[in-house]
Order: sequence, then structure tokens, then C-alpha cells
Amino acid sequence: MRDRKHYKFTRKKQSKRGMLACAVAAASIFALIYLILLSFRQKGEGGAYLGGVGILALFAALAALVLAIGSLREEDSFRGFAVASMLLSVLAAGAWIALYAAGFFLA
Repeated sequence: MRDRKHYKFTRKKQSKRGMLACAVAAASIFALIYLILLSFRQKGEGGAYLGGVGILALFAALAALVLAIGSLREEDSFRGFAVASMLLSVLAAGAWIALYAAGFFLA
């Protein structure tokens, strides 16, 4: 077998919007976990403070989803961060929406 090294020269760059969307979605997921732990620690009596921070994290997840969609449409960019940010933002937004829907329907 021949051992050939393949080099591919390209002008593609990492998508800055994809990286930003990935960071925002990850922050939203960490906020979800942290707020759930705080709510358990306070035995469900977190009040409006935890709810308000949760709403902000939901909006951050939705903003990350919009950024991720925009990063997928960029040309001449690698798609690694764009796909990862899309998956993370859908996961974060879906988890927040499911949490609030469960709160509305089960309370």
C-alpha cells in the first residue's frame, strides 16, 4: 500500500457565529442544570428569581438556535461548529420548553 499524505488547501474558516451559538447554547444548558439544582435545594420555593433567570436562558437558547441556523448558511466555512451548535441549541431550547410546559400542565 502506498502511504500518501494528502493536503488540501482551502480558504474555509471556522464559523464565528457557529462558535458563538455553541457557547450560548452550552451556557443555557449549564443554566438549566444549575437552576434545577437550586430549585431542588430550595424545595421548589425558588420564586420569581429562578423563573426569571430561566426565561432569560430560554431566550438565550432560542437566540443560539437563530445563530446556528445562520451559521449553517455561511459559505466557505467548516460546518463542525455549525452542526454542533445546532444540536446543542435544539437540545437546550427543547429542554427549556419541555420544563415550562410540564410546569404549566402539571401544576
